[in-house]
Amino acid sequence: MRAVVWHGASDVRVERVADAALFDDRSALVRVEASSICGSDLHLYHGLVPVIPGTILGHEGIGTVEEVGGAVRRVRPGQRVLVPAVVGCGECSSCRESYVVGCEQLVAKVFGVSPLLPGAQAEMVAVPAAEFNLRPIPAEVSDEDALLLTDIGPTGFYAARNADIRPGDSVVVVGCGPVGLCALQSAALFSPAQLIAVDRVRDRLEAARRFATHVLDASALDVAAAVREVTAGRGADAVIEAVGSTETMRLCFELVRIGGTISVVGVLIRDDFPFPMGTALLKDVTVRVGLVNVGHFLPRLFGLVRAGRLSLAPLVTHRFALEEAPQAYRLFDTRADGCLKVWLHP
Repeated sequence: MRAVVWHGASDVRVERVADAALFDDRSALVRVEASSICGSDLHLYHGLVPVIPGTILGHEGIGTVEEVGGAVRRVRPGQRVLVPAVVGCGECSSCRESYVVGCEQLVAKVFGVSPLLPGAQAEMVAVPAAEFNLRPIPAEVSDEDALLLTDIGPTGFYAARNADIRPGDSVVVVGCGPVGLCALQSAALFSPAQLIAVDRVRDRLEAARRFATHVLDASALDVAAAVREVTAGRGADAVIEAVGSTETMRLCFELVRIGGTISVVGVLIRDDFPFPMGTALLKDVTVRVGLVNVGHFLPRLFGLVRAGRLSLAPLVTHRFALEEAPQAYRLFDTRADGCLKVWLHP
């Protein structure tokens, strides 16, 4: 089969690889109909995360079930399914509580970062514990919406939920890439009085205007001063970090009010990050950070999409054939041509 394979920093290639195969009698094979490139894939693309050369990339994919193991009963060949970015064994105590991030059996829980769990940027993908992990896509949910519900939609909702937003609050979302735009939409569901979007990229700020009450260009103004002005000097009740950089993390601590909450979903792979303990202490700040348990949120997110409360499909701005993946990665990396979300079609 064909797949997008990592060979080194800025070196991804579309190659012929061995066909995906069932892991065991509880797994399934899915013929991928669409996959996408995520902002966290760029950490691999830039060589910031250790990856074994030859790893098949991608943790966002939808498709049709092609084959199931002998113990699988509730998933059938021919079903249209969503493959969550994060998966679990389905049997341990964490999985029974829908906390797949804490799965006690699977060594690799995220597709496309290890040869142990090859990714979805391919013609086929093998899914462990298929009955537990795969989600049938409701007929009323478009392929575009479903694809974005594999990761970034749930991540944005998770970010908003972790921010403890209450009606009437002031909320800042730092970073208006795809995850940040999902976080803006999700934050709006909790009825904040002010929803403030922050970014440096003009196209992304324009996209944020659909959801935010205020849009701040970090390349042109003092964001902290602007947030203080909007919030009558208090600072934001909740700040969502959707970038994953030292600079934006520091900014979040400036923007949050005393007693406020910072919710972090941006991927910052640095064990030496200089956490501002003094500021956190004196401001009495709550900080939440983690990976989303995609499957746990999907039932309510399917409902929100069907009701028109979440609009994810418009975030897909560019489409490429799988063979064009290297070009797609370069475009997504540079954010050129208003690129938000890339669709890869095998």
